Amino acid sequence: MGYKKRKLEIVKKFISLNIILDGRKLLKNKGENSKDLSELESHFGKNLRSLFEELGPVFVKFGQLLSTRRDIFSENIITELEKLQDDVKEEDFENIKEVFYEEFSKDIYDVFDKFEKKPLASGSIAQTHLATIKVGSLERKVVVKIQRKDMDKRVVEDLKIMNDLYKKLEIKLEGIKSFNFGEIIQEFSLSLIREIDFEVEKNNIKKYRKLNIQKKDLLSPDVYDSYSSKKVLTMEYIDGKSIRSVYEKRSDIRKELAEKIIGAYVNQMFTYGYFHADPHPGNIFVDDNLNIYLIDFGIVGNLSENYRYQIMKIFLGASFNEVKLITDAIIGMGLLEFDSKKIGDFEKRIQKLLDKYMVMSLNQMKLADLIRDFYTLLVDYSIKIQSELTNFAKTVLILEGLIEKLVYKESFLELALPIAKSMVFKIFSPDLVFDRIRPKMYDTYSLIKEFPQTTLNILRQLARGDFRIIDQKSEEERKSYEKTENQKTQAIIFLGLCLIIASSLLGLAFVDIDKNILKALLVTSLFLGFFMAFTIIKNIYRKE
Repeated sequence: MGYKKRKLEIVKKFISLNIILDGRKLLKNKGENSKDLSELESHFGKNLRSLFEELGPVFVKFGQLLSTRRDIFSENIITELEKLQDDVKEEDFENIKEVFYEEFSKDIYDVFDKFEKKPLASGSIAQTHLATIKVGSLERKVVVKIQRKDMDKRVVEDLKIMNDLYKKLEIKLEGIKSFNFGEIIQEFSLSLIREIDFEVEKNNIKKYRKLNIQKKDLLSPDVYDSYSSKKVLTMEYIDGKSIRSVYEKRSDIRKELAEKIIGAYVNQMFTYGYFHADPHPGNIFVDDNLNIYLIDFGIVGNLSENYRYQIMKIFLGASFNEVKLITDAIIGMGLLEFDSKKIGDFEKRIQKLLDKYMVMSLNQMKLADLIRDFYTLLVDYSIKIQSELTNFAKTVLILEGLIEKLVYKESFLELALPIAKSMVFKIFSPDLVFDRIRPKMYDTYSLIKEFPQTTLNILRQLARGDFRIIDQKSEEERKSYEKTENQKTQAIIFLGLCLIIASSLLGLAFVDIDKNILKALLVTSLFLGFFMAFTIIKNIYRKE
């Protein structure tokens, strides 16, 4: 089918299901809570699901992504879109054979000793088959993942149509821009292009297996390079079933599995900074010994060291009701500029959000609701959410849905918070902090060595009146100028004293003193010094 014909087909289906009309009604009634709105949402969700199913694999995949976006859609719509996770029609076996031949120039039965026609599972992009290979004198079961015929061409064509149609929808649906669907489609496009390249998935599996070697980590199948290509991926066979199979087992078994999954994901995200980003039930297998395996590594997530650290700060801020800690973390991520006029209002909104959830028990609290409220706050302040964070939030929300199906009587947060707290204390322990700053010790020493002379020069400039801050303040604002400058000088002197104390502690390294005591003193002095000095300076600029 040509581009124009395919585009016309999609437009006709949009019109026939009244997607645009219903979308307008939803946007108009956004924020309301009524029976009529609930019915409209359910109706819209059903039509949207039908539309995606009729339009084929690319749109099904997009619908699967949208089913995780509780920050955008209501539960009524999400419930319908979640049904897209299953019921994908099988690809004709002759097409499967054709794709394999194109990749290896060999018939399937010339490569594998046995190959089952009936697929183990059928997905929107590919389907998997059970096969047998010989490794030496041994026969070994493998799973062969083979892409649907012409999937690469269909993906490119449909993604272009999706982008073109959204540009027109922006004009017709007032208010749709606030949801950043344009960016969602762009990120989805990049992700899907990577996902249909099985060489990428193969490398993802290898990286995961290299990192996840601890006993508490989740397992993953090995890959066979010589039986894999861009459209074919051959993996170790896992003798297990989907985690759905344990839903009816004893509560203690289910809780044990839930805690193991949460602990492993906390480790993936905050220790390795690399995680499997699609943990829906179909991608998690359990064997008879209750070993847990992750499959389908088409989508993975990354968290930089800075983002990991800042997310932990947000967690600490929420735990101790410290709004400023949350704000500093958001600034540290580069999401919010330090604007004294904006910060005050922003922190009031955060405090209001914290107050809302602080009165709830963990069993009452839904992470999906919290993230939705937090996203709304960020959107209100025109804060662009990076794909790194979106992928993280999406994965956590999928996990929450999985865990609450696995453990009925306890919420995801009840199980996750104790595990997350232990990780926070580990990350902020003196040993790890010391290890983190040790590579930069020379720079710190140079700063300490040069700081007294630099400070003296600045103070001399201040005394002569040569050191000025040029701004456009009103005459009234200038009245407090002298007082503010004195406060700045005090802050500089305070920071200098803190650094001098730290340098003295560094000198103790050459004295016979307990290493752990030295670490604790050094970390404490540096942390408190910089934190207090930063707080003083920040408060000064807020006043301005």
